Formats: sequence, C-alpha cells, structure tokens
Amino acid sequence: MAWSKLGETYILVDPATNKTFNIDTTSFLIWVQCDGKTSVEDMTDIFSVNGNRDIVKAAIVGIIDKLKDYGLVSLSS
Repeated sequence: MAWSKLGETYILVDPATNKTFNIDTTSFLIWVQCDGKTSVEDMTDIFSVNGNRDIVKAAIVGIIDKLKDYGLVSLSS
C-alpha cells in the first residue's frame, strides 16, 4: 500500500482500488508494525515506558481493531 504524509496525517492508498485512508501518526506507527511477524506483545514492548504497559497494550489492540475495520490489516490464520 502506498502512503504519504500531509501534516500530522498519513494518507494510505490502496493501489488496487485507489481507495484512500487517513490515519493519525500513532495509528500509522502501529500499522507499520503489522507485518505478520511483530506481535501485539512486541509492539507493547516498543511503545511502553515507565510501567504503562497495560494502557499501551489496550490502545494498540483498539487501534488494530480500527485498522481491521478499515481493511488495512488482517489476522493471519
């Protein structure tokens, strides 16, 4: 998927459909980590600081759910 940045927004473009998605910086950073190899636990390790692990993990799961709803990520079987 192609992407570009406009201000604080990332614009993702599906080349097959030319459909565009606008996501914020945090969602973009999570989307980039959704490579089929990086687990939610790994992402939580990357973004957690000062004992905020539970809050960060909940936020990541919520963002991934939104990205799934948009069709930007899928779960591997």
